[in-house]
Formats: sequence, structure tokens, C-alpha cells
Amino acid sequence: MVLRGSLIMGFIVILLGLCFVVPTATALSWNTLFDLDNDDVSVEDDDDNELEEDDHPVLAERMVRIDGEINAYTGIEVLSLAESSFSPEWQASATVITLKSLLELKTRFNQALAALNMARVARTTAEQEVKRLNLLSQGAGSVASKNVSYAKSALNGAKAHVQALNYNVQAIRDEALQQWGEKISGWVLANGGKEWQRLLSHQDSLLLVSLPVDLSLPAETNIIRISRNGSRSHARKAYYVSSARLTDTVMQGETYFFKTATGKLRSGMRLDVWFAQDEQPVEGVFVPDQAILWHDGEPWAYVQLDDELYQRKPLKSALEAAGGLFARDEFNAGDSLVIRGAQMLLSEEFRWQILDEDDD
Repeated sequence: MVLRGSLIMGFIVILLGLCFVVPTATALSWNTLFDLDNDDVSVEDDDDNELEEDDHPVLAERMVRIDGEINAYTGIEVLSLAESSFSPEWQASATVITLKSLLELKTRFNQALAALNMARVARTTAEQEVKRLNLLSQGAGSVASKNVSYAKSALNGAKAHVQALNYNVQAIRDEALQQWGEKISGWVLANGGKEWQRLLSHQDSLLLVSLPVDLSLPAETNIIRISRNGSRSHARKAYYVSSARLTDTVMQGETYFFKTATGKLRSGMRLDVWFAQDEQPVEGVFVPDQAILWHDGEPWAYVQLDDELYQRKPLKSALEAAGGLFARDEFNAGDSLVIRGAQMLLSEEFRWQILDEDDD
């Protein structure tokens, strides 16, 4: 019985030992297994990270790479830039002049001229009357000398009236010359002038162009560009008439008269003006509007460096031109300019920058 009890106790001890050892070994085995799996996963993750870094599209500042397979679906279009010349321009403003004051001037002049013509007729009549009375007094002596004297007095009065009206007409001419200059006053005061008739019929409009205080109109400037909405690409021509004696109360700069076809212009409209600077043309490339994108308040454009690589270049120093910008730096003739898809490239460039920040 004692022996049997000892055997039973020994068996119980062995069972209890197995209960402690097997779970421990099992746990260690699972932990080892999981550690091995984690190591494998870590290695695989490292490999993936290396691949992602190798495939990273942002290679340098403002550069982005688009995979060739994806590139075919982006719709990106490029244009080869060509070198050209460009004349830099200044900006000014203009006002479409109302003809009211010119019409009033024309009316006063016509009235003064009509009065002068009537006075000349009266003077001619008085001269003829004096001649008639002189002949009668010399022939038969039937005309009293006092009648001749009265006729001569009337003639002198008629001559004085003509002289006074001549002064009046000349004063209106001088006023027109002072306000409008020789050319425009000549249009207004001439009888049946073609230029004046075109203004009256609204075929042409007269413009008062006002320059900034620090600018002067270059010599030999005959044509400027004007626009109602500030769009240089839709600006049309206006032609030089003369310097102006009127001033703009806002600009306080030099003023000039130009004329242009009326079209949809109306009296009193304010217009934007562009005129060439008095400088030699500069060399560079023209970047059209469809290639330009705005970021942080500045203009940019992308160029294609190879089949998959693109770079964003600044246009901050570019000159404004009709339909785009004229670049003297950064861009070169022969560059492949992106004219479609620039906004997508910008989004892609900043998407990868955000991913970089998240990785950090």
C-alpha cells in the first residue's frame, strides 16, 4: 500500500511538471514563430520602402516624375519654345472724350462766323451807298453834303462792327487752339471736315490718354493698344492725334489725344492702355496663357525634361504680353513647355511632398 501510494504521488508530480513545461515551451515556440514572422515582415517592409524611395517622383526642388504607364493617360501636351523679340510696354489709362464741349465750341464759332458774314454784307451795302451818293453829289449837286456824311458814318460803323466780329471769331479760334490743340481745333472749326464728321457719326472716338507721372510717351509713338476690361490679349489699336493741354485730375501725368474706331465704346469710359517703351526689343521666349499656372500669388510653368520628368519654373520676372508672358530668363528656345496638364503636375508634386512629411 505504501508502495502504491508512492507510485501514485510520483505520477501526479510528473503530470504537474508536464502541465508547466508544455505551455511554457509552446508559448516560447509561438513567440519564436511570431518573432520570425515579424522579422520577415520587417524585412519585406524595408524592401518596400526601398522600392518606394527608388520610385519617388520628386527628385529635386519643383520636379515631379510621372510613370510612363500613367503618363499616357494624363493628357499632357507640350509645345517647343522658339526664340523671338519683344518690345517691353508701359501701362497707362485713357478716357473716351464726350463731344459736348466740342459741339458747344462749334456752335459758338458758327454763330460768330454767321454774325461776321452779316456784318460784312452790311459793310458792303454801306460802301455802295457812299459811292452812289458821291456820284450824285458830283454830277448834279442835288445831294446834300450831310447825306454823304451820314453814309460815310454808317460805313465806318459797319467796318467797326466787322472788325469786332473778326476779333470774336479769332477769340473762339484761340480758345479752341488752347484747349484742343491745332489738329483737333482744325477738325472742329473746318467746314465739313472728314475727321469731325466721323466723330459726330460715332464712327471714331477721341481718347484722352494719361500717363503716370514718371513716364513720357516715346518719340515717334503712333500706335497704342487699348482695352475696356484690362485684357492685353484683346486690346485693339488707337492712333496718335496730338499732345493734349487737358490734364487728368487723377493721374497728373502727361496727356495725349488718340483716336480709335468706336465699336462698343461710350463717352466717359475708362480704358487700359499699353504703349511700347523707348527701348530696344529684348530676346526671349513667349509663354502662352494656357501654360501658365498661379501658385502663392506668382506665375509658373512646367517644362518637360524627359519622357517622365517635369520641372516647374518661375515666371515672376517675365514681361506681360498679349496672350501670355514673355520670359527672358529660366526658359530657353527648344524647351518643351507644358501647355496642357500643368495643374495636374502641380497637384502631383505637392501630393508627394505631403507623403514625405508623413513619412518623417
